[in-house]
Amino acid sequence: MLNKIKKLLMKKKINPPSPDLIDMGEEKVADNIEPTSGISEEEMKLALQQISEDMVQLDDVEEIDPTQDEKDEINNQSESDPEYLEYSAEAVGYENREQQWDTYRIVANYIAEGDSVLDFGAARGDFEKFFEQEFNETLDYTGVDMNQQLVNAGNKVYNQEVELICTNWFELDKDIKQDWSINIGSSNLRYDGDTVRTDMEYLKDTIKSMMDHSEKGSIVLLASDQSGFEDGLINWNAGEVFNWAQKEFGNVAMDHTFSNDLFTLIIYKNIK
Repeated sequence: MLNKIKKLLMKKKINPPSPDLIDMGEEKVADNIEPTSGISEEEMKLALQQISEDMVQLDDVEEIDPTQDEKDEINNQSESDPEYLEYSAEAVGYENREQQWDTYRIVANYIAEGDSVLDFGAARGDFEKFFEQEFNETLDYTGVDMNQQLVNAGNKVYNQEVELICTNWFELDKDIKQDWSINIGSSNLRYDGDTVRTDMEYLKDTIKSMMDHSEKGSIVLLASDQSGFEDGLINWNAGEVFNWAQKEFGNVAMDHTFSNDLFTLIIYKNIK
């Protein structure tokens, strides 16, 4: 619609109205147009009349609801697009690859050269490939996820080169340990299907399991309740989480500088 108005007015060398004025009516539009060269009042009226008629036509357009097949395709993209689970950033909770990599960088900065990683909520295991490309070094990495489809997708796209385990991370084999346990946003959603355990209990149990399977500590990226908008995630109070972790484990740091939407909890183990 804005392009139509611009075309009509540019023919007469008139500056088009700003987008926020488009739906304010013919009188408001007329008040905010300043001719840049001579134009008759009749030409102005004709241009505005055309705009008004186009607006009416747009208002009369009937909204068409998507068919059930179209809804199913939207809700089940992995079925309509075989490569969706294998390559899409959206399939693992990000708007695009750039956002995914930027989020991974937050966590990667805490991992020293040569440290190994156990990834809780690894999905396809993208973090390993990101880390190796970002820092040009091999990462000793094991990913754990409860979603078999995403694990299968990771095995396929990375040709079994990324070690992935599909299991409930509350029941992870006690012998599986790495230097760091990481959890990049996976505690912002519930995967366990447990309707009795509260969200806070779920988070605490996840972090306890992470600590049980780490040598140096755990890094947890969480959605903050300071975001100011409804995002469909579990949003955590940073102070409440920090106070519990400090009481439980002692050596804890928190970083809330990346954005108002996220904060990072770093829990150190065996520090003397």
